[in-house]
Amino acid sequence: MRQTEDIIQKLLRIRKARELSEQPQMSEEEVEALREFIIENRRQIPPFAMSHFDRLEASGKMGIAEVVDKKCSACGARISDDEIAYLQKNKNIGVCDNCFAFIYMDGQKFAGDDEFFADLLRRARTAEKPNQAK
Repeated sequence: MRQTEDIIQKLLRIRKARELSEQPQMSEEEVEALREFIIENRRQIPPFAMSHFDRLEASGKMGIAEVVDKKCSACGARISDDEIAYLQKNKNIGVCDNCFAFIYMDGQKFAGDDEFFADLLRRARTAEKPNQAK
């Protein structure tokens, strides 16, 4: 299901954008571009999913985690074979019974965001500032 894949990718990118925006070497323009990106993506995620993710992340836990070797990558809990089958079917998203993070399979599809964020930040650095436009 494409919608589920979109939610997974948006949650992963929101987390990454937050991490990047907190780095001291980021310029004001880059931080602003990341914040705008976060706001826009938050609007596209169902409110129940966004609040669950936010609650976990605010408490210092991972809001979303990949299942690796049949274990939640956030807490290490074993994921049952039935749950793994459910996650694999139509690229579903689940919840870890131990740490309550959203869990998903097939992280390779969601890798490669470094290029995405490099492009976003490059555009932010080269964007014309409003007070310089003539």
